[in-house]
Amino acid sequence: MAMPPPPPPPLHPVTAGGKPERKTVERNRRNQMNALYYRLDTLVRAGGAPAAATRPDRLGEAAAYISRTAERVERLKDRKRELTAARAASTTELGSGSGSSSGASTVVVEVQHLGSGLHGILVTGAPPSDGSLFHRAVRAVEEAGGEVQNAHFSVVGARAVYTIHTLIGEQQGSIERVVQRLKETVRGR
Repeated sequence: MAMPPPPPPPLHPVTAGGKPERKTVERNRRNQMNALYYRLDTLVRAGGAPAAATRPDRLGEAAAYISRTAERVERLKDRKRELTAARAASTTELGSGSGSSSGASTVVVEVQHLGSGLHGILVTGAPPSDGSLFHRAVRAVEEAGGEVQNAHFSVVGARAVYTIHTLIGEQQGSIERVVQRLKETVRGR
């Protein structure tokens, strides 16, 4: 958004007392207000509001735009809080007593329901050298009735991230059974 350059400073006719004349002060004030109205119009029109004809209409449009934007920000904040709470509810941190050299590592299990499937993510504190937890997790999903569509793992820094995409049958409680079996497998590490 290119803003118009500010109006050039007017020449100030000075009265005998050393102050600018009243009409010059008023002209400067009007020029400054016009520049501010122009800036407000460009900001509101950038937000998709139609151009209003008169100055009171433009101010009304700006006020309505600000109100709509404030409501949208509140809705987005509420949605963020909901998503954060849902993520915290679906994430379970489990301690593991594997006795590794790095001490007790933490395993995080996150499961996202995707209609008839689910997306499972396991994050471990230390990447295993043999990938046994990854294979056990895939086997557990399959044993619980899930059809693994895609599974892979990667090592990020000192953490291993396992991702399992699963298609679940339509029987009652299938998803819960798969999630429970996956968490039990991780706990039994």
